[in-house]
Amino acid sequence: MVTVLLAAYNGEAYLRQQLDSILNQTYKELVIVISDDLSSDNTPGILKEYEQKHPDRVRCLRNEKASGSPQNNFFRLLREVSDDYVMLCDQDDIWLPDKTEVTLKEMKRLEKQWGKEVPLLVHGDLSVTDQSGNIRHKSMVQYQKIAVEDNRFSHYLVENNITGNTVMINQGFSPYLSYIPETCMMHDWWLGLVASCFGKISYIDRPLLLYRQHESNQVGSKSGIRQYAERLTHKDRVRQQYRNMFLQAELFLDRYGTEMTGEQRVTLEQFINLQSMNRMQKMHTIWKYKFYKSTLIRTFGQMLSI
Repeated sequence: MVTVLLAAYNGEAYLRQQLDSILNQTYKELVIVISDDLSSDNTPGILKEYEQKHPDRVRCLRNEKASGSPQNNFFRLLREVSDDYVMLCDQDDIWLPDKTEVTLKEMKRLEKQWGKEVPLLVHGDLSVTDQSGNIRHKSMVQYQKIAVEDNRFSHYLVENNITGNTVMINQGFSPYLSYIPETCMMHDWWLGLVASCFGKISYIDRPLLLYRQHESNQVGSKSGIRQYAERLTHKDRVRQQYRNMFLQAELFLDRYGTEMTGEQRVTLEQFINLQSMNRMQKMHTIWKYKFYKSTLIRTFGQMLSI
């Protein structure tokens, strides 16, 4: 059985399309568990409609207070389930019909190779569309130049290669889902850290869904040039992002440091120590421990920004 976790908040505009695309998957043995973060629009009404229409396949959590962020809403969902396979889902995309089938096939291949007790994560590419669903970029990985082949722990300390709405994790993740970090960049980044440190990651090189680009989620599909421009004009925001990235690393070390290999722990400690180094020491440490981003220019930018 596959459980799809959907985090919802004020998503009335596209929620029905998303739910229908999940319910119409070629793989039928799946259920949807939804956490609505106290929406003020008609999202609760739509969810109630789908619960009544599909009582065996759609279930909504009864939340009494808001989680405070999209990542906390997903962490709340992740603590609610313990099924063999879990997929993450946004509220405004459209899943391609065989997304679940293709992802599960790859997951079972990994389990055959590494075992079901190992935390395994499968993710894939997606196509970026406009608000009406017209494809603007067939491959977000190519558009953003994401180094999806780089699954080293040192890479996930500085950059996230995973798009959460393409993710499937297995039950091997269960021991790592009870802890909710006080600070993390995003839930999918945290899952990537866990998988790169203690498990395995696999990428499916084809679009699995249509990612709808609009005002609420535009950050997820900006080109490299636009990202560079924003970093130059919003330096305070960039500094805060790096502070959060180091806080994320410190929490990961505090929680899992005793479970790591010696090499992993040294790598993580050296990353955290970047904060107290001078510029030349930072540049040397980034190269030595391969704290590389997806492109050379992003890595150089990091050397000058930390």
